[in-house]
Formats: sequence, structure tokens, C-alpha cells
Amino acid sequence: MRAGVAMAGRGGSTGTLAGPAPVRPESGGGAVAVSGSPRRPDPAIAWPVRYLVVWPLRLVAFAVVLPLRLLYEAVRLAGRGLRTLLWDWFGCPVLTALWRFVIVPIGRTITWGWRRLLVPALRALWTALRTVLWDWLIVDSARMLWRYVMIPAAKVLIVLFDLLVVRPARWLRRPLHWFGRTVLLPVLRAVAAVIRAAAHVVAVVVRAVARAATATVRGFGFLLRLLLVRPAVWFWRTVATPTGRAFVRTLRVVVRPLGWCWRAVLVPAGQAVGFAWRLLVVAPLSWCRRTVVRPIGRAVGATMFVLVVMPTRWADRTVWRPIRDALLPRGGFGHRG
Repeated sequence: MRAGVAMAGRGGSTGTLAGPAPVRPESGGGAVAVSGSPRRPDPAIAWPVRYLVVWPLRLVAFAVVLPLRLLYEAVRLAGRGLRTLLWDWFGCPVLTALWRFVIVPIGRTITWGWRRLLVPALRALWTALRTVLWDWLIVDSARMLWRYVMIPAAKVLIVLFDLLVVRPARWLRRPLHWFGRTVLLPVLRAVAAVIRAAAHVVAVVVRAVARAATATVRGFGFLLRLLLVRPAVWFWRTVATPTGRAFVRTLRVVVRPLGWCWRAVLVPAGQAVGFAWRLLVVAPLSWCRRTVVRPIGRAVGATMFVLVVMPTRWADRTVWRPIRDALLPRGGFGHRG
């Protein structure tokens, strides 16, 4: 049960029990309660905001944001078309043709020139230099040096050796023979006996070492064959070879059907799906884009420009700006004095 005592006027007279306190409109378009009851918004204040703010903002969004979105999609579609036109239809074929018809022929021409012209010229130059330098200069000079310098010098040395060594040796043959038979031969025999004894000892030691090494190597080889080679051979013959053959046979059994399925089923199916995709999806979509979407888009753009953009500009110039200029000097909408 609500009750309140409200002021009836500015004179301070009392009133009886009544309902909600009366309100007094102000210059700002709002309402202020006289008593201490909660202040309620006047629903009549919403229509200027709704019609002068919300609907123009909606029109601006419809006239600005939507065309910008359409412009973005158009630019994106144009970028894809330019990429397809410039790269797929123009850049890649031009580069391929440049590689096939310019760079490859130039490379083949350079290779032919190297093999047919430069290599034979270098070989002829090498043959000429070898003939001039080796055959004519070095070989002929060596022959002349051998014939006119080395042979006379050798003859002179032979004559000097005969005069200085052979003839004095003939004269000293008997003293040298006695010296060799009585002095040098016993000494050489003693040295030979010592060398033979040492060689016999060395041979015995080497033979013993060789036998010990042979026995060691044979034992190590026997252990190696017993512990490593025979188990490895047994494992290879009894386990690895049958397992490998079974694996190869299984792989053949599995891979051959897979290869046949790939060649006979998957590749034709993929080609058929690609052909059907191009025939049923790509070609109709391309035709629809050329013949339907572009004309409709242009018509929608022109219609929006005529029906939305131009009326929105006209409403902004003739309705919204005068109302804004008239209301803003007093503090804007919703201002309470």
C-alpha cells in the first residue's frame, strides 16, 4: 500500500493521500518529480532519438558500410581475376616459353660451340705447343746434347779411367792378389761365419714368433668362426632368408593389387571426377558469374545508388543537418535544464 504526502503548490499547503506525485515538464523535454519518489523516463522522449538518430544511423550504415563491403568483395574478386590473368594466363606461359624457346636454345648453342669449336681449337693449340716445345726444342736439344756433349765426355772419362785405374791395377794385381788371399779372404770368411750364425739365430727366433703368431691367429679364427660366423650363417640361412623371401612375396601380393587399383581405378576415377567437376561446377559457375552475377551486381549497385545513396544524401542535406543545427546549440538531445 503506497501513500504519500505531496506538495500541492509552492505555498506549502498540504494535501490528502494520493497516488504517484505529479510531474512537471521542463524545457529540456524531460520530466522531474516534485516529491522524493523515483524518477521515471518519459516514453515520449524516445521518438526523436529513434527517428532522428537511430534511423539515420541505419541509413548511413546501409548506404556506407554495405557498399564498402560490396566494394571489398569486388576488389577481392578483381584481385583473384588479376592473379589468374597475370600469372596463370600470362606470366607462367611467358616464363615457360622464355625457358623453352630462349634459354634452352642459348644453352644448347653454347654447348655446341664448346664441343664443336672451342674444344677442337684447344686441342689443336695443345698439339702445336707440344710439337714446338717438346718435339722441336726439348727432344732435339737433348739429342744434340747427348750426341755432341755426353758421348765425347764419356769417352774422355773412359780413357782417364783406363789410364788412372785399370793400368795401375794391372801393375798392382800380384800384391793385391796376395793381400786378398792372405788377409782379406780370412777376414771376409770370419765375417760371413758371424753373419750366418746371427742369421740362423734370427731365423730361429723369427720362426718361433711366426709359429706362435700363426697358432694365435688360427685360434682366434677358430673362435671367430665358432662364435660369430657359424651362428650368423645359420641365422642367415634358417631365419633371415626365409623371412625376407616371405616378406618379399607378401609385399608383391599386396603391392601388385594396390598398383593395379591405382592405375586401373583411382587414376581414371580421379580424371573422371576432375572432368565432371570442371563440366558440372566450374563451367556453370563461370558462365553464371559472367552472364548473371555481374549484370545483377551492376544493377544492384546502380539501384542502391539511385534508391539509397542519393535519398540518404538528400535527407542528410535537407533534413538531418537543419535539425542537428537547430538542436545542438541548446545542448543536444536529452539535455535537462
